[in-house]
Amino acid sequence: MRLRHCLLLPLLCGLLLGQDATVKDAFLQAKSLWATQGDREGATQRFDSVVAALAPKGIALEPEGVQMLCEAYNWLAVLDDRSQQNKPRAQVRLQALIDLNPDFDVDRALTSQRLAAQFDRLKGEKFALVKVSLAPEGGRLLVDGKAVPALPRKFLPFGVHKLAYARPGHTPAELTVELGPKDVKTAEFKLERIASTLTFYVQPSDIEVLLDGKSLGHTTGKAGPEAAALATPLGLRPEDLSAAFVIPELPAGKHRLELRAPCFRTRILELGEDLATPPADHTLEPIRMEASKGALSVASAWPGGELFLSGQSLGPLPVVKALVCSGPYDLLVRFPGGGFSQRVTLEDGKALDLEARPKPRLALAGLEGGEFTGRARFQALLEALGDRLQQLAFLPARPGEAPREALARLKASREAELVLIATPVQDPVIHRVELVLATLDGEEEHLLVKPLEQDPLGKLATRLNTQPRLSEPSLGLTLLDVPGEAGPWVLAASEIALKAGIQAGQPLLQLEGKPLPSAEALRQQLVSAKGSLSLSQGGATLALPVLREAVELPLGSPELSYPAILSHLRLQYAGAKGDEANLIKLNMALALMQFRRYDKAIELLRDARLTTVRGVSQGTIDYHTGLCFIHLGPAYQSEAAQAFRQALKYPQATLLGPEGPLVAPLARQALEDLR
Repeated sequence: MRLRHCLLLPLLCGLLLGQDATVKDAFLQAKSLWATQGDREGATQRFDSVVAALAPKGIALEPEGVQMLCEAYNWLAVLDDRSQQNKPRAQVRLQALIDLNPDFDVDRALTSQRLAAQFDRLKGEKFALVKVSLAPEGGRLLVDGKAVPALPRKFLPFGVHKLAYARPGHTPAELTVELGPKDVKTAEFKLERIASTLTFYVQPSDIEVLLDGKSLGHTTGKAGPEAAALATPLGLRPEDLSAAFVIPELPAGKHRLELRAPCFRTRILELGEDLATPPADHTLEPIRMEASKGALSVASAWPGGELFLSGQSLGPLPVVKALVCSGPYDLLVRFPGGGFSQRVTLEDGKALDLEARPKPRLALAGLEGGEFTGRARFQALLEALGDRLQQLAFLPARPGEAPREALARLKASREAELVLIATPVQDPVIHRVELVLATLDGEEEHLLVKPLEQDPLGKLATRLNTQPRLSEPSLGLTLLDVPGEAGPWVLAASEIALKAGIQAGQPLLQLEGKPLPSAEALRQQLVSAKGSLSLSQGGATLALPVLREAVELPLGSPELSYPAILSHLRLQYAGAKGDEANLIKLNMALALMQFRRYDKAIELLRDARLTTVRGVSQGTIDYHTGLCFIHLGPAYQSEAAQAFRQALKYPQATLLGPEGPLVAPLARQALEDLR
C-alpha cells in the first residue's frame, strides 16, 4: 500500500500545481472581465471561484495566495456594494479580509470612500495600529513569538503584545505594547552590530554546510526574487538556487567553508579574515555544486545476472558505464545459479569495470535428531558458518523446516548448488555429528566432527574456502635437478621456448643475472613473475615469456571439498569458451571420478578437445578416458585401448601439470596390461 502511495505522489503534486495555475488564471480573468468588459456577473463568478479554492486553506496559504485571496475579497466587496440585492454581503467580504490579514489595506482607488470608511471601522473594532521602525532593515520580526512580515504598519488585536526583532550579526531587541481601541503606538527597534554575516546561495539545495569542520546544517528551499541579481548573470533562475543560507556571526580570523552532499564533489572555500573584520554583511556569488559520479560497468560470461547496488536494482547484465554517485557500495549480482558479491568504491570521474563470476550457493538444510550435549552451541555455529566462507554464498536454514523437507524443497527449486545436513551419530553416548555435504546431483562427502570441540566446523570451513588452481605460470620447460650440474637440466622445451633459443639437454645457469641453483628456485620466481624472465644457458642470455599452463585437479586430497569444487567448476563452465571450457570439462570429469561417477566423467571427456599438445593437453584427456573405461569393466576394454592409443600420439602430454609425469609411458603400460 505504501508503494502505491509513493507512485501516486508525483501525480497528486502535479494536480495541485495545476490547480494553483487555474486559480491564478481565474483571478486575472475576473479582473479583466470587469475592468475592460464591464461584465460584473462574470467577474463575480470567477472571484467567487478563487475564494472557494483558497479560503479553506486560510493562514496556511503562501504569501502570494494570501495576497490573491485578500484582493479577491476586496473586489467582491466592491461588486456586492454596487448591487442593491448583494449589498449586505459587502460587509461580510470586508470582515473576512480583515480576519485573514489585518495588515492588508483595501485599494482606495477601487473602493468607494463610504466602503473604505466601513472597512476602517470594522478593523478599528478589533485592531489597533502599531507603527514599526526597524534599523537596520532586513531582519526578522516576531509578534508574540510568531514570525510576521516586517511591515512599517502593523494592526494587532487589543491587549498586551510582545514584539521582538532580530537580524544576523546584531544584538536582538524586544519590547511590549499594550493596545486598546483607537490606539496608535510606536515600536522602534535600533539594533547594534556585533559581528559579520555571510550569506550565500547554492545550486542545488539540500547541501550540508560546514564551517571549520563543524556542521551548520543544510541549505533548504528555493530562492525568491531577491536572488535574481545574483542568479541571472550565471544563466540561472532564482528558483534554481537554494534559499539564502546565512552564517549569522562569523568569528574573527580566517575560516574554511565546506559544502558537501552525496553525488556531488565537495566544495571548499577559504574565507579571508577581512570578511570578519570589520563587521559587515557579505554575500557570496552563488555556488554551483558539480556532480560527483563514477562509471560502473559489470559484465559476465554467465547469462541471466541482475545487478544490485546496495539493494537497488540496476537491471540485467551487462551494465555498461552506468553513471553512479561516487562512494562505497555493496555490489551483488544474482544469477539463476550462484551469486556474485563484492564491496566496491566508485571514485569521482573514474571508471570501474568488473567481471562477475557467480559463486555456488550452500544451503544449510538443518540439524537432524534429538537433544545432545552442546546441541544449542553447535546449532549456532552452523547458522554462523556463512560468516567464515569466502568461496560460497551461504543460505541459512529456514526456521521450523525439517532437514528432509528442506532437501526436497532445494532439489525442486534449484535455488542452491550445495546442501549441508548435520546428523548426530547414534552412539551409546552421543559425542559426534556427521556432516554431509552434497551437490543436488548426488555427489556427496561425509565428515565426522565432535560438537564439543573448540571449533568443530574449522576443518570444514577451511576445505570449503580452498579452491585448487586450474593453471600455473610456466616457461614451457621440463626441468630436472642433476647432481653435479651448475643448474637444473632442461629435459624438454615448448615450441615457444625453443624459438627463444633454449636448448634441450643443457642446464640453465642463471636467472635474472644470478646463479640458478635448482628447479624449485625457478618455480618460486615464477609465482610473482610477469611478462618475461631472463635465463642464461651455455653462455647465451635468453628472454622467455611467462605463460599460463593448465594443471589438473588433484584427487584424494584431504584439504579439498570435492562437492564444492564440482559446483564451482559447473558454474565456471557456464561462461567459459575454447580451451578454458575444455579444461574445465577435464577437471569436472576428474571430480566425478573422485565420486566413482565414471560414466558421467566419460561423457565430459569425450566432448572435450584441447588445442594444446604439451603438458596437461589432449593426450591427458585421452589417457583419463581410457582409465574411466577400465573402471567400467571388461566389456569396455576395446574402448579403453583405443583411448590409450590415442594418448600415445601426444608424447609431450603430462599429468597433473606441465612438469608432471609424461602420459605416453603410462598409456603404453596400460595397453600392455590390457593384453
